Amino acid sequence: MLRHGFVLEWGWTDVPDPAALPFAIAAGLAPALVAAAGVLETLESLLSQGLELVEGGYQRAPALMLVLSALLLLPVVAVISFTIHAARRRRRREAAFRAAQRRAQAGAWIKEVSTGPGVAAWASQAWLTVEGARGGTMPLAGQVIRIGRHEDNDIRLTDTSVHRYHAVIERTPEEAFVITDLSGEQGNGVRVNGTRTPQARLADGDVIELGRARLKFETAPI
Repeated sequence: MLRHGFVLEWGWTDVPDPAALPFAIAAGLAPALVAAAGVLETLESLLSQGLELVEGGYQRAPALMLVLSALLLLPVVAVISFTIHAARRRRRREAAFRAAQRRAQAGAWIKEVSTGPGVAAWASQAWLTVEGARGGTMPLAGQVIRIGRHEDNDIRLTDTSVHRYHAVIERTPEEAFVITDLSGEQGNGVRVNGTRTPQARLADGDVIELGRARLKFETAPI
């Protein structure tokens, strides 16, 4: 028989036959393949048993199985619903704020409030006083004043019931001050003198509620 190899000083040494390598590799992988097949068979058996248990439980107590299924699905549904509502509130808030900016820049109020003969710009001043807060009186400067819990608001309220961007107050060319709710229908809302409103013109002495925060609006001619 012809043998593949070479002769060293101390004798003959065998070299693997290239044609036999695939068989050697297959022989080495055989135990791993057998083990993997056993794992797959076990998983298939467990899945089959689980399905049989579910089917049997549904046949014996369909109401109970429906309740258990609902309990398992409830957290998933809650997370999806929360994500959708949060995205909708964010879009409504951003759209309302952009609209407020456009109205302020154009010098027009959405309800076209008229106060009679034109008055000079900035003929009055206004401020908000936060009830129960020391030094809580803040002037309303600018045409659009943002109010909310986030740090980049013009007026920041730290109460947790206040939304990150809760409301805006616009100063119109007619020297009216208009508050607009940015929290949305599902938010904590804006109340003026106890009445919830999406938008309202403010008058001297009005009490504004943003969540649990209460603010008093005051204005006077300069």
